[in-house]
Amino acid sequence: MKKLSWLGLLALLASPAGAAIQHDFLAIDEGLSNLLHVDQTDPRQNWSVHIGKEQPRDMQIEGGGRLLISQDHGYCEYDITTGALLKDVSLYHDVSSVRRLPNGDLLIAGVDFDTPKRNRGDGPLGDPNGRHVILAEFDPSGRSVRRSAYVGDFLRLVRETALGTYLCSCNGALKEADGEGNWVHEIPVAGFQHAWMAVRLPGGDLLMSAGYGTPVPPKKTASSFLVEVDPQGKPVRRFGAADQVPERVRPNFYAMFQVLPNQDVVAANWQGHGAGHNQSGAQILEFDRQGAIVWEWSDPASVSSVQGVLVLDGLDRSVLNDDRNGVMGPLPRQQLFR
Repeated sequence: MKKLSWLGLLALLASPAGAAIQHDFLAIDEGLSNLLHVDQTDPRQNWSVHIGKEQPRDMQIEGGGRLLISQDHGYCEYDITTGALLKDVSLYHDVSSVRRLPNGDLLIAGVDFDTPKRNRGDGPLGDPNGRHVILAEFDPSGRSVRRSAYVGDFLRLVRETALGTYLCSCNGALKEADGEGNWVHEIPVAGFQHAWMAVRLPGGDLLMSAGYGTPVPPKKTASSFLVEVDPQGKPVRRFGAADQVPERVRPNFYAMFQVLPNQDVVAANWQGHGAGHNQSGAQILEFDRQGAIVWEWSDPASVSSVQGVLVLDGLDRSVLNDDRNGVMGPLPRQQLFR
């Protein structure tokens, strides 16, 4: 583990309107497979650790001061205060998302992740008509208690809703799973490619990150974006695209995001696999309700490409947190994972 005092001091790039904003946050630098803690109010708390696993993607505060992250072969748990690795379960392949559930069980989601590898789970697509998208629930002892398979061959992050369904990002569309093997809702969105994440907002709308943006006529070039749609899939607002932000931002791929209590959206703007993307674009951005950038963070000296971000401001690390209600926070009447 490397203790960092420079992360909070070096790389804050903020617009004048957002100069006073400071955050305490966690970030996954997928490019270098590093996990970072950055506290802009107290850089003495900063740290960076090397994950050393392929495709670290999802993050969740699971209680007891522990952070859960997904990685291609399973999941890891870290101490949020120190960055110490507490647990490493690497039994699988093509794991996309891992979530601690309110009952203490663990949801692991991916493409054929717990069977011999039949489908790649990435572009080019394999067999979109087979049931390759797997959601599996394990109790705290590791015993399998529930498993469902869905038609499709691509998956990124999964979010449980307040209704007990699961929002699944499936390349060009958002799909909602019922936990029994059925897609109960599907919203294709023009411009989505490797769509990353979705949450249902308190009013019922859905907020989604596009992954890569694809060319949409009359545009000739691709641009990533974030979009809010109503329950029927009609766009309500679209923000963060290349024609809506300064050129230096370079919206290459919006990945994990978080809705703050004031309704601002903090999003990771991933620039590519591996090293060498340090100067490519803004790494983390905060958008207000109107789509204006009010805060941003980059560390081109040490960070290649951020794919995950989790803002810790005001969150109780001793209990399970998730964003099934739109805004990240503790769950009511939860059974704490111990």
